[in-house]
Amino acid sequence: MKKIPLLIFYFVTGIIFSQQNNSQKKILIKNLSFAELDEKINNSTLNLKEKIFYSDLYYKKAKESGDIYKISDAMYSKALIYAGKPVQLKYSDSIISLTKDNPDSIYPARGYMLKANYFQINLNLNEALKNVLIAEKFSKNRNNYEQNLLIKRYIGLIKIELGRPEEALPLFIENFDYFKTKKNKTLDVIFIKWVLADIYIRLNKVDLALSFIDNELKTLETTNPYYPYYIMYKGICLNLKGDFVQSKKYLEKAIGIIDKTDDFLNLAICYYYKGENIFKHDKNTDEAMLYFEKVDSILVKKKQYSCDIRDNYIRLIEISKMKNNEKKQLHYLNRLIEIDNYFKANNITLTKNITNSYDTPNLLTEKENLIKQINNEKYFFGSISFLLMMGLTFSILYAAKVRNRNKIFEKNFSELMDDQFLENTSHEQKITDLKNEAEDQEEKEKSIDLPFEMVNQILAKLSEFENNKGYLLPNLKQTDLAREFSTNSSYLSKIINFYKGKNFSQYINDMRINHAVNRLKNDKKFRKYTIKAISEEVGFSNSESFAKAFYNNTGIQPSYFIKKIEEKEN
Repeated sequence: MKKIPLLIFYFVTGIIFSQQNNSQKKILIKNLSFAELDEKINNSTLNLKEKIFYSDLYYKKAKESGDIYKISDAMYSKALIYAGKPVQLKYSDSIISLTKDNPDSIYPARGYMLKANYFQINLNLNEALKNVLIAEKFSKNRNNYEQNLLIKRYIGLIKIELGRPEEALPLFIENFDYFKTKKNKTLDVIFIKWVLADIYIRLNKVDLALSFIDNELKTLETTNPYYPYYIMYKGICLNLKGDFVQSKKYLEKAIGIIDKTDDFLNLAICYYYKGENIFKHDKNTDEAMLYFEKVDSILVKKKQYSCDIRDNYIRLIEISKMKNNEKKQLHYLNRLIEIDNYFKANNITLTKNITNSYDTPNLLTEKENLIKQINNEKYFFGSISFLLMMGLTFSILYAAKVRNRNKIFEKNFSELMDDQFLENTSHEQKITDLKNEAEDQEEKEKSIDLPFEMVNQILAKLSEFENNKGYLLPNLKQTDLAREFSTNSSYLSKIINFYKGKNFSQYINDMRINHAVNRLKNDKKFRKYTIKAISEEVGFSNSESFAKAFYNNTGIQPSYFIKKIEEKEN
């Protein structure tokens, strides 16, 4: 169900060394013993440069001793520093050449194991299996039973990767029966039980796998290196049993730990099952697609393949097809074919429950059909290119129009912020202005055809009306105001027209807008109101009539005005 972390190789080959504290020793480096150099090389606190230094020192000391097994130990340690690189293969061949004709209880078996590890890292499983089987032969001949078990364990891991878990099962059961009796092999037992759970999942015995996992999690400490993988397996088992909610919980916990390591492949597997939970339980194809694409991104970046998440590409193809995205569908078909070619080259057996519609011949047929469909669509897209160009031209012209409009809005906004509206004029100033206007009242009286005293009285009442913000009353009518002024509607209309230069409706709306502008400028809380609430607050019956009046009066929309004030203050 998952990729075995690289640290497992050390358990399998039995070369875990005890780590020492980084305390300073008052001895010369050149006098360090082989055991002390072993501890240095395998001290996890040392950086790469320091490990190389001590491995070179070990190698030099071994060469001086002339002991071929010490020299092999030195080359083995150096090879592990360069795991997966050509120098590892070079050292493994040197170890085999040096010890093949003089085998002991460890060599040359360890050299072949080292070589197998190189091929496994570089995705050549057939060569890895070939070398580990040679290692097993040498181990048997030297009667090193524990080493032989460790080699069988490694053979089992490769068989799992080759899609043959039924062949791996007896190898791990034999390991389990032996190591469970050894008090100092606790970590080995935890590892073996973990792999057994993996095998049972592959053999569709999920309940049996879950019993191994649950039993171990009862006592497994969170600091144990296998803890996140047991948690991960718990999430996978729950997914396979259809408990997607609990599965998500365990997978997210595992992701939180594994994401902090360099175990990218197991992280990808976690993402795949998390995507499956979302796809099956939440029915959210968009969110599920994000996790499936994360898996692909990891595999592409790290240039890795895994039959454990082959179904990830089936999901990506299905969702791309659902969304009518032929290009993505073709892309993921190509990725699936590429992965299947790797499986074929390594003789990897896919499980029988792999959907038949996604075997290689059908994948190639679907790929050809998609290519034809995409080619047919090219003509269609070419035929609308002219329309797209026209649309682009229109967009450019429209953008220019919007820019010009925004310039006008900016200009109007600046003027509004600088203006002193009528509402800001004092009541006394208004009376003075009206008296000045009335000095030539006799001439105006002739034009308005109303008595001088009546005009003065109504003008004074209008001034009082404005000062008291009577215009904020909703549904205000000219007849109502005339009645309040003890005059008739016709006289009031004439005076407003003559002295205010506008009809009654314009007169009221302009004052309401002036009031709204001033309040919006000075009242931060008022700016938080909705347009509907603002319109009602200043006397309008609905937001549409308010917005229209605001624009006619100021040249900008109220929402734009509010936005610009907020930007200016922030």
